[in-house]
Amino acid sequence: METSDTVVLEYHERSNDAGGSYWIGRVLGQEKKFVRVFAGLAIPVLDRQAAAVILLGELHRSFAPADFNGLGAAVGSWPDVKRELIQFCHALRPDHIIVQDEQSRKQVWAVTDALTGIKPSPLSYAAPAHSLTEIGRQNVQQLLDEDRLHIEHLLPILDRDRDQSDKALRFAVNYALEFGAFYPGKPRGPIKYQRVLGTLPE
Repeated sequence: METSDTVVLEYHERSNDAGGSYWIGRVLGQEKKFVRVFAGLAIPVLDRQAAAVILLGELHRSFAPADFNGLGAAVGSWPDVKRELIQFCHALRPDHIIVQDEQSRKQVWAVTDALTGIKPSPLSYAAPAHSLTEIGRQNVQQLLDEDRLHIEHLLPILDRDRDQSDKALRFAVNYALEFGAFYPGKPRGPIKYQRVLGTLPE
């Protein structure tokens, strides 16, 4: 079982005064703020195949392209990675666990059930269907090329099983790109209609 050093984040719930929820913590010696934290999880389907999980945080910056920081990773047997995922959920408070498909989600329910009561409560989601295609690979590579995916410090862990680690990373990244982070805006007032559809403006 190989796992990364523990990072601890503070989760702040959404409020009317402060806007949306966010996470803060010290990562690689720097204080950082994240708009969301989520996990990509590759579950073994073959005999003696490893499991892999990677935790990513998206930097809180609404007016710039998405930028992701690696927060933790683990590679090993499924029981070991499952236990480590629970520890990551307590330390990093992800609200999404991204797996390959609906069938894989059922394997994660034991994890999410064990975390009942913590905030935010992590839920499992299926990755986009293209995650394991060439499009999914290119999406990850583009972020690396543009220096918007920072996982170099996790490579000693991820390299223990590159195939499963690559899947976990693809699940996380492609889900995040498909479903962008939510940044609450200013409250919108009543809509003022300038003209009625089908009539000429005055």
